[in-house]
Amino acid sequence: MDKGYIDNGFIVDLTGAKKTSEIIYELSRVLDMPESKDKHICLKLGSVNLSQSELTSIKTLVELMESQLAFISTSSEVTLESATALDIKISEFTEQIEAPTFTENEPTEEVSNALDHIFGEDGENTKKEDNEISPIIQNNEFIAGQVEAQELKEETDEEITAKKNEAENLPTLYLRKTIRSGQSISSDGNMVIIGDVNPGAEIIAKGDITVWGILGGIAHAGSDGNNYARIRALKLNPVQIRIGEVFARRPDTVNLPYIQKTSEYIPEEAFTYKGSIVIRKIHEGN
Repeated sequence: MDKGYIDNGFIVDLTGAKKTSEIIYELSRVLDMPESKDKHICLKLGSVNLSQSELTSIKTLVELMESQLAFISTSSEVTLESATALDIKISEFTEQIEAPTFTENEPTEEVSNALDHIFGEDGENTKKEDNEISPIIQNNEFIAGQVEAQELKEETDEEITAKKNEAENLPTLYLRKTIRSGQSISSDGNMVIIGDVNPGAEIIAKGDITVWGILGGIAHAGSDGNNYARIRALKLNPVQIRIGEVFARRPDTVNLPYIQKTSEYIPEEAFTYKGSIVIRKIHEGN
């Protein structure tokens, strides 16, 4: 794990699960996806306490679904002791990158101009009023009806404005690479990736996330609880997506094929609206 990933790895984030039954349900749903087959599964288990028998059941489930359990990460001492007794590897996601370290790696003017043009940073097309926002766009049925949000606290107008503008004041991490399956990268600011995020990979940012490629893994923007962060990509095909405290996933029993590369994309943007995650195309109809 010294490189932050393992060969043929596939990350499954189960930190939102509050009990064993939820872990089993979510894990079986994700492992049913074709892109998770024959992979080394890396489980993020959060704080749930799991006994040896429960961990054995989870390991057996992974093997029955044609994969292998590579390691788990957990904040539970009980789960840690159970895993140690069963000789299940405990590990942490090591590629935790702080954005300020990369401030000297500014993108070229060509890259910046292209991103601004594609994602409309210099225009008004991405700033629709609430009454103009349509529901989930038709090409992203895997998000529709599958939003799980915590009860959101009421915020003042000043707090809302501050959170909406937060990304502008954060440093930005620029990466020119494809994020491989099993790799986890986080940033204390915004994140811009020139490349794809493969299924089984994970990217986390305190601010906005922009992917100049296909986003096919797990993405979490506004990781400090900012529900006004945004996720943009040339093509959104995530297994799981989070913005602040709002969570969405593909529907159960639906296996979407991995998106094929093409020379033509209409960029897409994910954001929260009335407690749900909405995805829309940018510059649609232009």
